[in-house]
Amino acid sequence: MTNFFYQVKINFTRIILRNKRFFLFDMMLPIVFYLLYTKVLISGIPTSALKTWNTEYLISMIIYSYLLGSIITVSNTLLEDQTSHFDLFTKLTPLSRWQYYLALIVIFMFLNVISSITICLVGIFVNHINLNILTWTLIILVNIFGTIPLILSGILISLFKNPSTVNLLNSLAVFPMAMISGLWWPISMMPKWLQNIGQVTPTFELSNIDKSILYSRPLNSNCLLGIILWIVLISVLVFVITRFHHKRLA
Repeated sequence: MTNFFYQVKINFTRIILRNKRFFLFDMMLPIVFYLLYTKVLISGIPTSALKTWNTEYLISMIIYSYLLGSIITVSNTLLEDQTSHFDLFTKLTPLSRWQYYLALIVIFMFLNVISSITICLVGIFVNHINLNILTWTLIILVNIFGTIPLILSGILISLFKNPSTVNLLNSLAVFPMAMISGLWWPISMMPKWLQNIGQVTPTFELSNIDKSILYSRPLNSNCLLGIILWIVLISVLVFVITRFHHKRLA
């Protein structure tokens, strides 16, 4: 356990304290989108509906920041570990491969919390969104759990090892998922067949749960089950591919 916490400490220093990409890209891009769609591109939205729009779009941009940070930043961080041979250093420690991944998951969960709080503060100070601290806390706590399948997706993509392939898979995973799950615009605007696909994405399911907390509605058990199934499915894929690489190198 001491070795695990030491690994977490190392990751905290190299990923959080030295990771300018996270602060400039994973947080600033969703904030820019939020300001753009709540302060500039709001023609046609009735004044009475602006408060709801500003609040719900804040939730969407928080999840979008998770999508960027948990897939793109995770996969690129792991890819850099491979090219710099940092992962070789971890293999020489008593930590197992899963502990190495778990230490990274802890760090990126913490980064997602930072992102949540920062974007929430933008919504509070810019659009005067007024939610009680309990609601914000519940949303952030649920989101910590809800980002696990996204972080695992970043780990899965990194296992393809080739930088060009990783970047291609990042683009194919992040931007289509943001579009079809209703993070950029309401999912109701899309064709029915595309809505059906979007509604099974982990980002849509997390958004649905967040909005249930926001409006004090019962949690959608199907969305909660969906996130758990995504965690199981992606974990199995990571395990299978990791074992395949291990056997090929043996």
